[in-house]
Amino acid sequence: MSGAHSQSPRFATLTTSTLARLPVLASKTVRALAFWLAVVFPVAYLPLLSGGVGSGELLPFLAVLAGNVLALTVGHDYAR
Repeated sequence: MSGAHSQSPRFATLTTSTLARLPVLASKTVRALAFWLAVVFPVAYLPLLSGGVGSGELLPFLAVLAGNVLALTVGHDYAR
């Protein structure tokens, strides 16, 4: 039993340090994903713009544009 108690603080420290790094890791992951989405989003413009932006294509075009702006904003500081 004493062996189990001697390793408990080390396990608690490991868990605490891992949990403390989780927001940083999640932030880096979201920033990287947003950066690469911003790179790939312009490909979606091609089919929307090939036939011209009419009333039927306006909403999807604006959605892709808004997604691209959001991805550019969130992923702006990636790899800095």
